[in-house]
Amino acid sequence: MSLAKFTARSALSAIFVTGGLAEFKNADQLSGAVDGLLEKLPESVRSQIAEVDPSLLVKVSGGTMLTAGSLLALGIKPRLAATILAAQLVPVTLAGHPFWEKNGDEKTGEQIQFFKNLGLIGGLLVVALDGAK
Repeated sequence: MSLAKFTARSALSAIFVTGGLAEFKNADQLSGAVDGLLEKLPESVRSQIAEVDPSLLVKVSGGTMLTAGSLLALGIKPRLAATILAAQLVPVTLAGHPFWEKNGDEKTGEQIQFFKNLGLIGGLLVVALDGAK
């Protein structure tokens, strides 16, 4: 593994490792945000997960980000790890940062977060499609 690729993967994965750890550790406090995201899902999906504890969903999300982010940083199955992270980030970005529904400063803030996530998805897709070996 080259030092350059290790550095690039570590930089890309840092947000997922730190964010995943924070989600996992603070699941109870963050579980309230799940309700707002679930409301944006189709009824057929909502009905399937209606009985699941929101803090469990946050822990699963955090654990997935922490694990896949760590694997990406270490170069262990980087293509798979990047694919998992990108797949997780797409619905989070669409549901969590709907700038098209906002106005003013709130719209600007959501646009920044949306396009930041879009950039992360792009970086993850480069790893997933080109490999990082």
